[in-house]
Amino acid sequence: MDSETKKFYYYLDECYFHPERDKEYLSQTEKNLVRKAMELLWNKPEIKIDGVTYSNTEIRKKLLGEMMPEILDRAVEIYRTAQNVKYESAYLATCIFGTLINYDAYIERLFNQTFYS
Repeated sequence: MDSETKKFYYYLDECYFHPERDKEYLSQTEKNLVRKAMELLWNKPEIKIDGVTYSNTEIRKKLLGEMMPEILDRAVEIYRTAQNVKYESAYLATCIFGTLINYDAYIERLFNQTFYS
């Protein structure tokens, strides 16, 4: 296993899926699904979000350098509102990466709603 993959799995175990974060998931089944989606995303050859195609190298760089538990939590919230989803882990992986890509815009929108509405 290469060093980046070891780092990724360390983050999965010690950050995103640490037992102290169990309260963020509705069930163990949901927690397992989210982890599977993260692993799927890590291994995806490419993903297209908002018309932009990201290579595996770009996906991995963003997961290691920009991903935070708050982003994962927001992606899970989005996923929970989806209906009639097939291939749940693949759809959730797309939700996770899309949220990661658009998270700054989301935070800015929340800030503006909070302080300028």
